[in-house]
Amino acid sequence: MSDDDDARPYTKDEVLHGVALLQAHLAGDQDAVAALHGDDDADSAVEAARAMYAMGHIIVYGLIVPEMWVIKKGFSYGETRHVPELQLAILMVERLADRVEMARDVPAVCALSAGDVMGLIVQCTGTTREEVPAFLNTVRERTLQSMTA
Repeated sequence: MSDDDDARPYTKDEVLHGVALLQAHLAGDQDAVAALHGDDDADSAVEAARAMYAMGHIIVYGLIVPEMWVIKKGFSYGETRHVPELQLAILMVERLADRVEMARDVPAVCALSAGDVMGLIVQCTGTTREEVPAFLNTVRERTLQSMTA
């Protein structure tokens, strides 16, 4: 694990796993989804839930928050509690984190999390549903590049 990974609450491998899971869900490829979920055990469900958490975290803290502050340069929101959209996005990431342990007992939360992450992509990044696969490819490519850098 690199120093870069130490600063994040997820690994780059979890990001890649999340991208692959979302791509399989989008394609409706249930065999691929099942393969990416691994064995039908609690640890595999937790790994899949962590992958969805990693994707949600990247979208909110790696894309939405920085873009919000760059675009609004010179404008202060004050406390973020006064930005309802940001609060909802942060709440979604917290829910994804809560589902990680819940996945041990209820593996179906992973599919729910995948839907929530896709919703974050569409609603918060200006990406249309048709553009989600290209968005995911970009995340995958940037993650792979950062692993070889």
